[in-house]
Amino acid sequence: MAFSNAVTLGKSLADFGVAFRSGMITSFDVTRAMLDRIAALEPKLQSFTFVDEKNALKHAAAIDALWASGHDLGPLMGVPIAVKDIFSIDGMLTQVGSRLPLDDLVPPQGAFITSLQKAGCILLGKTVVTEFCLGGINLTHPMPWNPCDLTTPRMTGGSSHGSAVAMAAELAGFTVGGDTGGSVRWPAALCGVTGYKSSVSQWGLSGVFPLSPHFDSVGIFTSSAFDAALVEAALRQVPIRKPPLAREMRLAISTNHFMENLDADVADCFSQAIKHLRKAGAQFVEIPMVEASEIDEVFARIVPADLISFLGRDRLRTNWQLLDPVVASRIEKAFDMSIDEYAQLVARKKVLEQLMAERFKGIDAFLSPTVPVVPKPIADFTTVEQASAWNKLATQNTRPANLFNQCAISLPIHHLGSALPVGLQLCATAGSDEMLLATARTVQDILGVS
Repeated sequence: MAFSNAVTLGKSLADFGVAFRSGMITSFDVTRAMLDRIAALEPKLQSFTFVDEKNALKHAAAIDALWASGHDLGPLMGVPIAVKDIFSIDGMLTQVGSRLPLDDLVPPQGAFITSLQKAGCILLGKTVVTEFCLGGINLTHPMPWNPCDLTTPRMTGGSSHGSAVAMAAELAGFTVGGDTGGSVRWPAALCGVTGYKSSVSQWGLSGVFPLSPHFDSVGIFTSSAFDAALVEAALRQVPIRKPPLAREMRLAISTNHFMENLDADVADCFSQAIKHLRKAGAQFVEIPMVEASEIDEVFARIVPADLISFLGRDRLRTNWQLLDPVVASRIEKAFDMSIDEYAQLVARKKVLEQLMAERFKGIDAFLSPTVPVVPKPIADFTTVEQASAWNKLATQNTRPANLFNQCAISLPIHHLGSALPVGLQLCATAGSDEMLLATARTVQDILGVS
């Protein structure tokens, strides 16, 4: 990581828990240190839209008092976190990265945020998001700074890039995002952290400002696959699943679509990862994934249509000049979609989900590069056409998991041969989150942590 870290949370959330329960640290002191770190680094990073210092310290003190009185809320008790600005949180404004008036559309706080609070997490504030989560770059909104390079502003991925940057700079114990087409895995890969996209049904979507109900899912950024598995298990209030042995894993790869348009560093890191996994005893099979090419026909047309339906055409027409031009361009293409055309696209998505569920039977995870390229300089993208081309290229490998209704995770692997961040993506059938995270732990144990 590029920034030195004056705050010690330990190597994992489990380490934090041990230190917290032994009295070596308090939630208040760690939260105070995190807030000081945010204040020191935010002028450069610009990853937060709002920092709730007063309430964060108040809640941290209350957690310490609760622990002192003999109450244990579980493994996440006292952990400071940051949340993407699409989640409604009582007492915090929700803007979804937009200048449009949206107060009447913002839902009340939902079950996922409430579950984090009940688990004893300390909400530090909200993180930056691209407008309506529609793509990875805005031309008229500031982009957060990717901590992988302190001299050149580089792409951070989208749309949960504020949470990815905050995690990469260690401004929280873990951070929360949303993933509609790769919006957790994509920035995780480009910022060099772990990013887990849950199954759509895993945590629910109440209290989340929607982009597309057909593809939206909740995700988290962590320092490792172990931490992602710990958070998932803690919120379900179950023990963390034991990871499989390497020889017990049945992994899949594909030579089409996912291996196209790769930077040399990405190709080299992926090749090294597969080599290490084979050597460790993992079993590999090759499966066809030609249906992934339908992301431009099905995914890319349903998503803006869903957003138009939610926002309303009148609101968009009245406030069109307030939209970022990249967002406006994407919305405009779906403005006149017919009901019949939309229904056909949704029906095709359901067929693809069934096809992939059948094809993935007996497979623990499908592996690919998360993003085909390393993070490029932001200065290379100054027009709508350039930004749109980047969005399409960078989500080439992430959108299929949303199209096929899968859970997925991105692990950092740039230590295998790249000076800039590279991610390894693991995808699995919807509902197999626990198994996916256990598999990811074994994979990361074999490959090492960046």
